[in-house]
Amino acid sequence: MPALLDEIISLALDDQASLASILRKCLVLASELKNEQLRNWANQELDGYKGATEVPAYRRYGANAYGHFVGYAWSQHPRHLIPSGVLPKELRHWAESVDVQQSVGSLDDLRKSAKGAVITFPWPPNMVALYQDKLVVGMMCHNAWQELPTSALVEILETVRNTTLRMALDIRDKLPATQADNLSSLEPEVKQTVNQVIIKKLENFGNVALGDLSLDKQTIIVAGDRKTLDTALTKSGMNQTDLAELTAAIQIDGNKAGSTVAKWIGDKAEKMLINGSKMGASIAQQVLTEMLMQHYGLRKP
Repeated sequence: MPALLDEIISLALDDQASLASILRKCLVLASELKNEQLRNWANQELDGYKGATEVPAYRRYGANAYGHFVGYAWSQHPRHLIPSGVLPKELRHWAESVDVQQSVGSLDDLRKSAKGAVITFPWPPNMVALYQDKLVVGMMCHNAWQELPTSALVEILETVRNTTLRMALDIRDKLPATQADNLSSLEPEVKQTVNQVIIKKLENFGNVALGDLSLDKQTIIVAGDRKTLDTALTKSGMNQTDLAELTAAIQIDGNKAGSTVAKWIGDKAEKMLINGSKMGASIAQQVLTEMLMQHYGLRKP
């Protein structure tokens, strides 16, 4: 077995081993395999998801909001539940869910230093100021926050550790018994199989974990230009029959995104190749949909 895989497996089995160290070895593995999805996921876990519009599903938790309210004659309500319904729809997530964006290193430190059963995620001060007199009738909110059990941090860290372990084990199982120690020298067919293992391990976490699953960086889909769309689809495994069926679907839908094109996407997802590898139908459908949206001018390339 290649030494790098051996190290990842051994460290992942050791509860005392630093998760950050394991992920750094995953970066080396991604470099040897030229796998951008593994590189993207490992980097995000190491650096955190700060500023990201999404996080993987295992980093999102349902979480109530609470506030410290002061009322008439300085009556105190130090931990008053804030119903999400009092907030505008676009802000209700501040009283319904928490996206845990910190890096694995930060989460591990937070887990070790936590002094109680819950950890808090404060609201932005400007949001508290804007809604301080709009949350509870006759009372002013001095600060607000959301709460998660400390065990949520353990779950996130264990998910990352277990994912790296299972991925390394599955890659090992796909390697020929005579495989050389240098993973970069894998035969193309073996490398494709290994890369498919990685994509399948990460696809349940969504595009935010997989990173750029679109196409070759030299492929650009120009809005309204069918030739650039066909070029991209051909590189992704579609043949002339598939393209002709898409033409018919577009005509039926009146040259707009409709149910016939959506059915074509669902039918062709199993053929879709990304970076030379097949992946699950849900991810393939997302990428095909993105390509069609670019063609219709509804997405920027």
